Amino acid sequence: MQARRSLRKWASKSCAIGAVTIMLSASSVSTSAELAKDQVDSGITHALAAERAERVSHLHYALQFKLRAHAESIPGEEVLRFTLRSGATQANLPLDYRDGTISSATLNGVALDPALINGHLILPSQLLHAGENKLEISFASRIANAGAAITRYEDRDDGSEYLYSLFVPMDASMAFPCFDQPDLKAGFQLTLDAPSEWRVIGNTSSESTRQDSTSTVTQFAETRPISTYLFAFAAGPWTNVHPVAGSPNVYVRRSQLKRAEPEVPQLQEITTRGMKWLSEYFQQPFPFSKYDIVLVPGFPFGGMEHAGETFLREDSVLFRTAPTESDRFQRNILTLHELTHQWFGDLVTMRWFDDLWLKEGFAQYMAYLSLDSLEPKALAWKHFYEDIKPQAYGIDETEGTTPIFQNIPNLKDAKSAYGAIVYQKAPAILKQLEFRLGANAFRNGLRIYLKQHAYANAQWSDLIGAFQIASGQDVHTWADAWVLRRGMPEVDVSYHCDMQGKLTELKLTQKDVLPDGYLWPISNEVWLGYGESGHARVRHRANWSTSEYVVSEAVGEECPEEVFSNYGDQAYGRFLLDEKSRTFIQQTILAGGLRADGTDPLLRSQLWGALWDGVHVAQSPPRAYVELALANLPQEQDETLARIQGGHATTAIQRYISTQARVPLATRMEEVVTQRMLTAQTTGLRIVSFRTLIAVTETDAGRATLKKLLRGKLAVPDVELRSLDRWNLVEKLISLNDSEAAALFAEESKRDQTGDGQKYAWGVQAAVPDSATKDRYFAQYMLTPTSAEAKPEDWLTQSLRSFNAWNQSDLTEPFLARALDQLPEIKRDRKIFFLGAWLGTFLGGQVSPVAEAVVKRWLSQPDIDPDLRLKVLENADELERTVRIRQRFPE
Repeated sequence: MQARRSLRKWASKSCAIGAVTIMLSASSVSTSAELAKDQVDSGITHALAAERAERVSHLHYALQFKLRAHAESIPGEEVLRFTLRSGATQANLPLDYRDGTISSATLNGVALDPALINGHLILPSQLLHAGENKLEISFASRIANAGAAITRYEDRDDGSEYLYSLFVPMDASMAFPCFDQPDLKAGFQLTLDAPSEWRVIGNTSSESTRQDSTSTVTQFAETRPISTYLFAFAAGPWTNVHPVAGSPNVYVRRSQLKRAEPEVPQLQEITTRGMKWLSEYFQQPFPFSKYDIVLVPGFPFGGMEHAGETFLREDSVLFRTAPTESDRFQRNILTLHELTHQWFGDLVTMRWFDDLWLKEGFAQYMAYLSLDSLEPKALAWKHFYEDIKPQAYGIDETEGTTPIFQNIPNLKDAKSAYGAIVYQKAPAILKQLEFRLGANAFRNGLRIYLKQHAYANAQWSDLIGAFQIASGQDVHTWADAWVLRRGMPEVDVSYHCDMQGKLTELKLTQKDVLPDGYLWPISNEVWLGYGESGHARVRHRANWSTSEYVVSEAVGEECPEEVFSNYGDQAYGRFLLDEKSRTFIQQTILAGGLRADGTDPLLRSQLWGALWDGVHVAQSPPRAYVELALANLPQEQDETLARIQGGHATTAIQRYISTQARVPLATRMEEVVTQRMLTAQTTGLRIVSFRTLIAVTETDAGRATLKKLLRGKLAVPDVELRSLDRWNLVEKLISLNDSEAAALFAEESKRDQTGDGQKYAWGVQAAVPDSATKDRYFAQYMLTPTSAEAKPEDWLTQSLRSFNAWNQSDLTEPFLARALDQLPEIKRDRKIFFLGAWLGTFLGGQVSPVAEAVVKRWLSQPDIDPDLRLKVLENADELERTVRIRQRFPE
């Protein structure tokens, strides 16, 4: 299906802003009586959006904001021109605006009653014209440190102030009156009146500036048609770091210039190369007039892809801990993800947020695809398996999962769509789709889609139709299964051999991990391994959608020592090892085999992943995995696998294994990773071992090592500990109630008085193991973002893990029910990802049946918000799994 309305013939028109001084009078048009019979719901319903999209087109916003230092609000002037379809003037037309005030409004020259009804200004039908309409508004919108669409950041390092906007998914209407839905694209002409010492950054380049004694007025060129959530600006004493012709400008707060100078050239280099690669791959030039990157401190997301102007979280680029190669890889992925959005999301935008995956899933997939081409040695697809797949599987096996296509009846519920389903599962199934269709057909389908819907909107059926045209295959059946259903398959493999050592049968079976009973179309490769025999390994491709599939081509092959049914990680689902293969791989590891120099790196990572899956589904004892990790880590040369093995072993020790058995294993882990921290061959391996040591430490010997590192009596070779490294050491000692923790905290607070140091200092104190501390921090969490005593949201996020330290569940369990009760306020007041962090830490800090019962009681209440119910079910799965594993393996 084509987009409802094409904007490719959209006419560019500049709207100059003048001062709006029309005052309301007794003749102002009142719509109160009409509203009694034509009430508008709060938020933006899908029905309202669909109706407006049928009536309204050719939108142009001319906006002027007056920015002043330390102001609590921003006054604005707006001229909005739009076209109404003939015959579309019979009904009132709601315009979205909340959290601000309108002082005057005129529609087609007639003054309006500026009263807001449920976050809407009603444009009365008797004043609407078929054809062009002109709305002029004077308004004032709120600025705040948190909970506002325009956020203030106060730099504690030098006292500077920075402002930035963030409108996704429906917060543009908190900043200015607008039709705040993605399929009413518009041209935006922005004028900012700001203090002269500030730099202002918008979606386009400035056309003109005008100065007076204290301020500068900057007018930006009008944008191409973009959605309201993609319109943005930033203001403050930003510094342009390392400007290079032909590369994006990168802006950072001036107090961080020295930290940014060594990092920005690499950011510019990967962006420039990525832009060239993506333009060629899509056969679409970069779609906007310029591209800037702003490094925003305290930003609640990793990045946000405003058209021509991406905001990246400062800490995602300027590392606060000593970085590994994996950290730099993830920075490249973030950079390419946001860059891809300029095509997928900005040039072509989903019609409604139920198709959020059309931008997020593709941006994530294209980031890995492009980096695989740009940096082949980075092993992008190995990272994809290690970093993307586990998060997707982790939600898709829970009762809280959803289909990729998510029904969003009102944009006020759109925050619930953000999560692993769109960011991890969607790119994972796209990887399978490219494998199924072939690389050329996949690429050609994307080219068709982008060409058909440039500067307009589309939905998922448009994309699937483009793939079907490009490939000549039935893509709709595949998409119906993977896009419209929740969950995933669990795939088992079984095989039999005859007396002559030949395969007589190799069979795959699939079952739904949830009780829905679905079957999926699967495309995978089955790998037959022969240990150290020297026999060539064999692969067989399978395309199937039944409960069982016999790989007939394998009959007659030599009987394998091991079988893995998702070679190359092409398919999506949980692929378990059969008992013979699992035993063989475990014995190989304990005998010193399965080393990095002898196995395909991706396959090796997958086999380790399959071993952990056995623990995860309570098939294998957690202690057995820890023993494997302890045997392997002293020789492990793969940085990411060392991180993953250390992380899984720590999880097993601290969550799944009894206290009596835990301490000896923790002691051995501390010894192994301490030795690796000091002697491993690469810097990355030493850093990974350092981080694992912090995570796993609980003994006196381990704490003594941490204190030596803090005091400079012990050093990680060739690694300079950074601010957050040191605070992580302090936090661990606080959480363990070490006798010297308070003194070390005081020393570090005196040593690091930067703005970020103050945030970290506040955060780590949440780990103090006493009830009074927990009460004090929880009271802070209960404050609304608008409270004068409220901490910034990034401070709260920083403290949540400390508050819920793994060894303090007895202290934090009494807060669990209250934390669940707070969810409606969090959903309403906080940014998109805060709710997930809240649930992940409060539920993730618990391991007992008592805590599990608290969650079940909460879920049993009637009339719980359906979105919140799903989020709790999703996050409670690990708690339930922990209880089940501890009961199955009570060691």
